[in-house]
Formats: sequence, structure tokens, C-alpha cells
Amino acid sequence: MKKKSIPKLAINHLFRLTDDTGLLQHSKFIIPDRKYGYCTDDNARALIFITKYYRNHPTAEAIRLFETYLAFIYQSIKPDKTVYNFMEYDRRWKTYEPAADALGRVIWALGSVIGDCPDKDYTPFVKEFFCDTSNHIPTMSPRAKAYSILGLSEYLKIFPDDSLAVKFTNIAAGTLCKLFNDSSSSDWHWYEEVISYANAIMPAAMFAAADITKDKNYFEIAKKSCDFMVQHTFNGKHFSFIGSNGWHTKGKDRAQFDQQPIEAAYTVIMLAKAYESTKEKKYKTLQRKAFDWFLGDNDLNVCLYDSKTKGCRDGICKHGLNLNQGAESTLSYLLARVFLI
Repeated sequence: MKKKSIPKLAINHLFRLTDDTGLLQHSKFIIPDRKYGYCTDDNARALIFITKYYRNHPTAEAIRLFETYLAFIYQSIKPDKTVYNFMEYDRRWKTYEPAADALGRVIWALGSVIGDCPDKDYTPFVKEFFCDTSNHIPTMSPRAKAYSILGLSEYLKIFPDDSLAVKFTNIAAGTLCKLFNDSSSSDWHWYEEVISYANAIMPAAMFAAADITKDKNYFEIAKKSCDFMVQHTFNGKHFSFIGSNGWHTKGKDRAQFDQQPIEAAYTVIMLAKAYESTKEKKYKTLQRKAFDWFLGDNDLNVCLYDSKTKGCRDGICKHGLNLNQGAESTLSYLLARVFLI
């Protein structure tokens, strides 16, 4: 089979979904759907992406998006240094909505700015809020801890002697280790008894933790869980990610649909970390195959990436594509694109 060409990186649809407040959550087809407002999760993902994009494309457009997402994240931080997650279109925070894993994504985003942004004038401002929010890592959910590890790994590139950041890395990785040991068995090498949402971020985080601490146990768990995830999502020809319409519970059949772009994106990131840690070429090859899921190498042979709008459709359903092009899906494609090796 002829290898697909990688589309030129473009931010047209991201720009379409962004106003002077931040990134809107949803779209109806390609039109921003303002009634759903904004969320911190998406603006954190957008900040991670645009930081990497800005390094190679220091345009006025990129800087505008970077500062918009950074300002949104800054405004999301509460007095106790946790975050609000949902904002109405009229700029009122939904104070009654749980933030779930949003704080972990914020730490990942702020760490990415510190570690990856070419303009270090932002560092003092961002470092203050990175350190404040990081104090919550010990009490976070497992996935939030995984996101935090990725932020800590970026932060420690610039501040390698920060012992508290290393301590928080060990706390977060220790939680994932315990979950893995409690849930895994001879034929189930995973952190939970169900494979559900944003799965590959946990092995990715364990590879990052192993790189920071040089802990062999972290590395072994990272590799074992990474290989397990590939085993359950790659059929030898293309990736078929765990569907959100039922997930995959230990001992039961997996759901085939609905497959979401975020699973492809985090698999690309996981395989980037696996390749960086092991230098095994198979992970680089698999990474490209995971990316090609966006381009049509999937169960329905449909292209999720829209070459006209430069956005990404919201998923693969049993009867075809979800034609909406919301923030999470578009950012999933863009993040996968910038993490390609």
C-alpha cells in the first residue's frame, strides 16, 4: 500500500474556532457553536499545540492564538489554584461544573510553555502559576496525574534541579504504578479494569517519568502497557481504537465505535515517547500508522482530516463520520501532527 502524504500543517480551522476570549468547544459542521461556550480542557490542549507551532512559525497569527489561550488558562485559575473548566459564551464561569482532569491538562500546558516556548519572556509569569497548580498533584485523579507528568517533564528541561518537581513526578508515577500492579494480570497489562478515554496518555506519562527519574520500574510498566495498548488497537494493517460506545472491560469484548480522534492523538504521543525511550524503530513505524488513522487508514476507510477547512471531524461512528469539527477533534489532529517524529 502506498504511503499517504502528510498534509502541510495549517491552523485555519483552529483560527475559525477561536475568538478574543478563547477556543470555543463545539461546532455544527464547521461553524462554531457558541451556545456551548468554552472549556479549559480545550484551551489547555490548544496552548500545548500552539506553543510547538509557534516555535517554527513565529507569525503574528500564531502569537495572537498563543496569548489568547494563555490568557484563558490564567483566568481559569481559582484562588485555591485549582481551575474552572466551563465558561458560558457570555464569559461567566460555570462554578457548579466539576473540573475533572482539567487541572492536569493545565499543568501539562504551562509546563509546555516553560519548556518549549522560544520566547522566554513568558517564563516568569507562567512559572508562578505552574508551581502553584502543581501543589495539587498528590490529590489528583490518575489521568490528571499523567497529564501533570508530561508538564513536569517539560518544566524540568529548563529547571532540572527543582527537587519538588521531581518529587511530584514520583508521586504521580507511583500512583500509576500501583494502579497497574493492582489491575494487571497475565493477559491484561493495564492501569484499570476498563480501557476507556484518553488511554495512551498513561503509558506516555510513564515513559516521561522514567526519563526524568531513570527508574527502571517506571520504564518497564510504560513499555508493557504501551505494547498492550498497541495489541488491543492495531490489527496488523491499521489502528482501530477502543470505541466510546461501551469501551473495553477486562474479560469482555471491546466496543468498535464510536472511535474518537483523541485516542489517535494520544497514541501518536505515546509512541513518540516509546521511540525516544527505546530507539526501537517499530514504535516510529507504528506512530505513523496511528497518524494515518486521520487520513483514512481506519475501519471505515474514511478521512477524518478535512483538507479544505484544515479541521478534523469528530469521530467514526458505526454508519460513518461524525461531520462536526469541534475543538477536541481538531486539536487531536494538530497535536498528532506536531508530535510526529
